[in-house]
Amino acid sequence: MSFLYKNQYGELRSGWSIVAALVLILSGQMIARAMIPDGREDDVIIKVIVTLVYGLIVIGGGILLFTLIYKGPIRQIGLIKNGWIVGTLYGLGMGAVSMSLVFIGLLLSGQMTFVSISLDKLLSIVIVIEFLSLCLFAFSEELITRGYIMTALKTTRNKYVIYLSSSIIFSLAHIINPGITFLSLINTFLAGLLFAFLFIKSGKLWLPTGFHIAWNFLGGDILGMSVSGNEQMALFIIEMGRNELLTGGSYGPEGGLFVTVVLVLGLLYTFYIVKTPDYPVWTIDSDLPLIN
Repeated sequence: MSFLYKNQYGELRSGWSIVAALVLILSGQMIARAMIPDGREDDVIIKVIVTLVYGLIVIGGGILLFTLIYKGPIRQIGLIKNGWIVGTLYGLGMGAVSMSLVFIGLLLSGQMTFVSISLDKLLSIVIVIEFLSLCLFAFSEELITRGYIMTALKTTRNKYVIYLSSSIIFSLAHIINPGITFLSLINTFLAGLLFAFLFIKSGKLWLPTGFHIAWNFLGGDILGMSVSGNEQMALFIIEMGRNELLTGGSYGPEGGLFVTVVLVLGLLYTFYIVKTPDYPVWTIDSDLPLIN
């Protein structure tokens, strides 16, 4: 019966590793949500604390899982300190440009109207706290979905399985978000695919993490749009149009066609423009997480 949990090479089947990661994510969500006092679901500080707790559980648990299951160095999941500043800044730039294109498209199409600027948000320390918690949350998602899951999937020795499976899991992880639609799932899949390419191209978690941070922070906390169905107090106060095919409805622009176009452009840019290092630190056919 060993074939149920080991492949022909004697390695743990990646599906079991992924199940362990999903259990970790669900456990983190349950623990974090249990910390929310009744009637304080919309409290900004409570949200930040919950995000911090969830992020720490997922990051710590993800590293522990990889170490216990595969007994390999954490560099195999993209945790390489060399070049982390440059990689993160590059990712932040890509994410900021991408979200700005979505914002401009909505403005020019008449599907978004700028109302005012919230001085309370501008002058509040909350925006700094939210940014820091968002950094932790984005990093936790990248570590599990790209670093851990994609590395575990190396044992399939199939690059298409690595690309597609990790992106499908990333998309389905958003299925219970408010306002979810079929198009938003497609867009989230495309975002997962983009992050996967950024991870493979750089071999490190910093590039996709930077993109992830800028996309969420700029779109939600600065520009005032719903991000994956979640709203928060933002610097810009805006009004969205009624064409949900473009605006994404209550889910936000990630459920609209402008994001589809921007993500496809991002994929093309990453595939053809972003350079792979002369000596890649993460490749599909090397550093297989073997178990003896």
